[in-house]
Amino acid sequence: MPTFTLKLVLILAVILSTCALSLVLTPLTRSLSAHFGWVARPSGSRWHRQPTPLFGGVAIFLSVAILVAPFLPRLWEPRLLALLAGAVIVFAVGLWDDFVKLRPVTKLLGQIIAACIVVAGGVMLNMGEHKFLSVLVTILWIAAVTNAFNLIDNMDGLCAGTAVISSVMLVVYSVMSADPLVGLFAASLAGASLGFLRYNFSPASIFMGDCGSMFIGFLLAVLSVWATSSYVGDLAATLMVPVLVLSVPIFDTTFVSFTRLLRGQSIAQGGRDHASHRLVILGLSERRTVLLIYAFSLIMGATAVLYSYFTISIFFVVSMVLVSGAVVFGLFLGEVKIGEAQLPAVMAQRKSNPPAVLFATVLHKRSFVEMLLDVVSICLAYYTATLLRYENELTAERLTIVWRTLPVLISVKLVSLYAMGLYRSMWRYLAFADLIHVFRAATIASVLSVLAVLMIWNFKGYSRTVFVIDWLITLMLLSGTRLLFRGLRETLPGIRRNSGKRVLIVGAGDAGEMLVKEMLNNPRLGYQPVGFLDDNPAKRGLRMYGVEVMGTRADLGRILIEERVEEVVIAIPSAEDEALLDFFVRCGEVGVPCRRMQAVI
Repeated sequence: MPTFTLKLVLILAVILSTCALSLVLTPLTRSLSAHFGWVARPSGSRWHRQPTPLFGGVAIFLSVAILVAPFLPRLWEPRLLALLAGAVIVFAVGLWDDFVKLRPVTKLLGQIIAACIVVAGGVMLNMGEHKFLSVLVTILWIAAVTNAFNLIDNMDGLCAGTAVISSVMLVVYSVMSADPLVGLFAASLAGASLGFLRYNFSPASIFMGDCGSMFIGFLLAVLSVWATSSYVGDLAATLMVPVLVLSVPIFDTTFVSFTRLLRGQSIAQGGRDHASHRLVILGLSERRTVLLIYAFSLIMGATAVLYSYFTISIFFVVSMVLVSGAVVFGLFLGEVKIGEAQLPAVMAQRKSNPPAVLFATVLHKRSFVEMLLDVVSICLAYYTATLLRYENELTAERLTIVWRTLPVLISVKLVSLYAMGLYRSMWRYLAFADLIHVFRAATIASVLSVLAVLMIWNFKGYSRTVFVIDWLITLMLLSGTRLLFRGLRETLPGIRRNSGKRVLIVGAGDAGEMLVKEMLNNPRLGYQPVGFLDDNPAKRGLRMYGVEVMGTRADLGRILIEERVEEVVIAIPSAEDEALLDFFVRCGEVGVPCRRMQAVI
């Protein structure tokens, strides 16, 4: 049997075996936890609504341990010993925390000790000659990812499912380019997490607890470092691959940390302000929220796996585009009102918290983050333009030109964009006129950049084609980040149409557009627009914000019954009294309230 096929068969056997163990051990753990009263009880800072057994992490830990144990005598080496010792320490600290609730600093101490053991065993990020930096960054990485998985264990199935996807990505990566030990441990963790997910997906009948989330986070953090440590001096592989594979916990932890710092709230404090909670507030069900996050994790992980097929330059560009998209997504989620009861008190405490005041002062304007995103876009545009112009063949001389030119481009373009008023627009209300403004600003910025290069270097060694491509890509990226934000705002709030009073809107014109938009964007109104009526038959079947024009006035009676309409709102400011009376009478005949939308002016 070919070596590659044999690897796949062995990995599949490991996943299925560990999954079977977890499927057996998890219900046993659940029964024991329920019997002894080891349950997580609902609280204001937690998402679940009923007491749920804990210690599912014990089943995950035992499943991995039982599967891996027979392989240890043949695969023994210092890195493996260090990994096992660190994993046991982290699991023990998490288990202890599940029983007695340790202070965050105590848990962090245990995680750092475990990370130090792993580094001492020889597992660390490879940064070439910078050994001190390699040791420091590896320890911080392991501690950060361990805590990140602990933080995303905030909704049924989220942590376990993310662990399955991340583990599978590491398995695939290890088969193609890394150490087989990484594949063995990642496959066993994937199987154990998958078996546990059977009982943890919404509605969960058992939680993994800190012993499970910390154990999973620690293993994935170490394995992601181990998988890329063979790339000598290759910072793209050393840093970007682990970040992409573990993007979900990293994104959520970064997002929560920033938003809590802005509120003057402790990062270690529990709460219902995570990305997953905000998606539910937007109108997604818990299951759809978790599945959406799975998809995000899958896309990022697949990008990391495809590193082997990319050049470093292309991989870097693709990675940065994805990271920029994640930042825009974070900006969008940051606008979601979480409505927690403790927030007023937290905000009141900010005055006595100087770091929070400083942080909020710096970031209270969105333009700060928007400008940082544009800096990334400007850099990516010029770098990508150079790659395309020279067909991915960047010599040392060409790279030198890129690095010396970027500061000039960033300065000139940012000043131009600022002077053109690009940072005075609101992304949530982006319209076609704003895109024209972006086009004008990007064009002027590119022209001024070319003039600056001409004045400083007289265009010696530069390609004019690069600047044409740079202009096009800059325009695409500047428009794309803003359109992505607007697209999220238009798409996600529309999901909440599955709840509220069922309303039929009469008039698919400007007033109707304004009305349905407000209904979709403001869940507090409690309205669910089911469709439009319009006397223009050409509009039948068309959609506005996803809401269909179902017919004309003649179809009113049928639609009221078929769509179970609870209220009719007439959004025709110029409607004549006779037409209004007809609507009121026909709605009254079937007992459906009817009212006219009040004029704004």
